[in-house]
Amino acid sequence: MDIRLKYSFIFFLVFSVAGVVIVPGRIKAQQANYPSDYFRSPLGIPLYLSGTFGELRSNHFHSGIDIKTGGTEGKNVYAIADGYVSRIKVSTGGYGKALYITHPNGYVSVYGHLQRYNDILQEFVTSYQYQKERFVVEIYPDKDQIKVKKGEVIALSGNTGGSAGPHLHFEIREEATQHPVNPLLFESIKVTDFYRPKILEVAIYPVDRQSLINGENDTVFYRVAGWGDEHYLRTNPEITVSGRVSFGIRTHDLMNDVPNKNGVYTIDMSVDTLQFFGLKMDELSFSTTRYINSLIDYGYYKKMKRRLVRTQVDTNNLLATYRNVRANGIVSFDDSLMHTVTCKVADIHGNTAKLQFEVQSVLPNDPVLVTVKDSDPEGVNFDFTQPHKISEGNISLSFPANAFYRSFYFMLDTDTVAGNYSPVYRVHNKFTPVQKAFTLKIKPEKIPEGWKDKMYIAYDNGNAIPAFIGAGWEKDYLKAKSRLLGNYLVAVDTVLPEIIPVNIADGKDISAQNTIKVKIKDGETGIGSYRGTLNDQWILMEYDAKKQLLTYTYDKRLEKGANHLKLVVNDLLGNETVFEADLIY
Repeated sequence: MDIRLKYSFIFFLVFSVAGVVIVPGRIKAQQANYPSDYFRSPLGIPLYLSGTFGELRSNHFHSGIDIKTGGTEGKNVYAIADGYVSRIKVSTGGYGKALYITHPNGYVSVYGHLQRYNDILQEFVTSYQYQKERFVVEIYPDKDQIKVKKGEVIALSGNTGGSAGPHLHFEIREEATQHPVNPLLFESIKVTDFYRPKILEVAIYPVDRQSLINGENDTVFYRVAGWGDEHYLRTNPEITVSGRVSFGIRTHDLMNDVPNKNGVYTIDMSVDTLQFFGLKMDELSFSTTRYINSLIDYGYYKKMKRRLVRTQVDTNNLLATYRNVRANGIVSFDDSLMHTVTCKVADIHGNTAKLQFEVQSVLPNDPVLVTVKDSDPEGVNFDFTQPHKISEGNISLSFPANAFYRSFYFMLDTDTVAGNYSPVYRVHNKFTPVQKAFTLKIKPEKIPEGWKDKMYIAYDNGNAIPAFIGAGWEKDYLKAKSRLLGNYLVAVDTVLPEIIPVNIADGKDISAQNTIKVKIKDGETGIGSYRGTLNDQWILMEYDAKKQLLTYTYDKRLEKGANHLKLVVNDLLGNETVFEADLIY
């Protein structure tokens, strides 16, 4: 169903694709009433943000807000309301040390990248880690086990997990659904913001082979300049369009007193007086967050590292953040009139930006001249609603139904490289996103004696060493799961991990320090596991993956006099390195 741009285009038929009514559009349910004074701020300092809710991230939307802590760690983190600790998670990536508090009003607050928990919680977590003999843990305390009061210090802010710098990741979720809700919808979470968003770039996409933009069946990109409601296309181009097209927009938000370029709250686009696309970041679902790769121009992102939001909604896109989307975000130009395209962007505080530009609709030649391109489809027609299995030579691929966002022609090619353990298999291309994991099997062409358990399926990501994907075996085939299309091959890892002492050495007196620090590295498949013992007892060594650093903080397990430290590190293929040292305390 298209939006026909004639003066009679106000009349629409209700049309359904895969059970989704697209006209009058995907309209979000009426906004909930969020409590205005139930919660307090999670920090005792003015809130400045380095990340906003719904911000476009790699394979996901940002599910909270990132609050700056002045470039330092150790700020008091407060419970935003009475409640009980319902979950504690310690991981080497993601949120690092995280805390979840369930509140009586049906919400859950989440605090991530913490340096440490308060004394009561820290003792509870450490005891559990020693019981399980592992650093990475996930704990679900009973409802009556650990209660907290509003304003109680529950932790100190930090930089743990996947954090790129000290800050507090903060979320509010609905307890019943675990859906993250924009924290700035709650008036007591206050951020000062008088700055307008910026519109940086727009794109116009042909939808089919009969679509023409400036006489060509190719996408065009335009950089944008200006400020506020006075944004404009930099080169003031004359644009002609014919047939079915969609649009893309790149934007960011600015805030008072910080240089960060954050995500926006709403995007709305219209042609003349008719809105055909909208997006609003009120609420998210973890089950659909990966559909971000359908929302953005994924191929453009992979090439240019810039994310444009596309107005065209793929058939297999289940995001609920759309609003007022008509005709799947596609506009049909089939007259000889000038039309005005309006892009409006806003942050959650009501600061807005607007871009308007004109496009001249032209009647197409009859028939439209279609030029054959090198990129025209060959290969297998993939209906995204169906599962697919492809076997060719020594590679086998199995895709579940709905692995992709729309149907397309799938291609598989092989490049033979001398000296490799397999050809390089070009599994379509890296510019096509995948929603559901597919199974990949490759039979090595040769297996050096004694190296079978050192072989793995690797993904060529352009680095000197390809990325580890998996190393399972099924008969004569290596087997792995992946959600990336691109180049795959079989590789071998026989290199031992490295263990590098930082502040210890064999025979050293360590009485003048209060920690033992050791770096661990693996340049190929990556660290798989580590285990540290002191005098044959397991010790808690906290792992900071981004710093490649293990840290043991002195406790009762360190004895007066001689102590024997042993550290065993394995990579993902079982290559093992052992470090031992006698230390004096």
